[in-house]
Amino acid sequence: MNSFFPMPRRERVALFTLIAFSVVAFLPVFGEVSVLGVAVFGWLMALLLLGSPAILLLLVLGESGSGEAGAGGPEDTAPDP
Repeated sequence: MNSFFPMPRRERVALFTLIAFSVVAFLPVFGEVSVLGVAVFGWLMALLLLGSPAILLLLVLGESGSGEAGAGGPEDTAPDP
């Protein structure tokens, strides 16, 4: 069965990686352990907060250089009248 909105493989890997990291971060095992005076849960949430936008930004920047139609490159801009 075909999906309604096809998703590139790199985006699927990033999505499943972020979901898996979120599941691991919310496990109750990390509630009591602390590193440098901060709970490991806090460190994992900080990594998730900073890492997920960075990963997705790298994916978007990687797509813009792929040369696909409609990617917003200079060849897609309309000429000045």
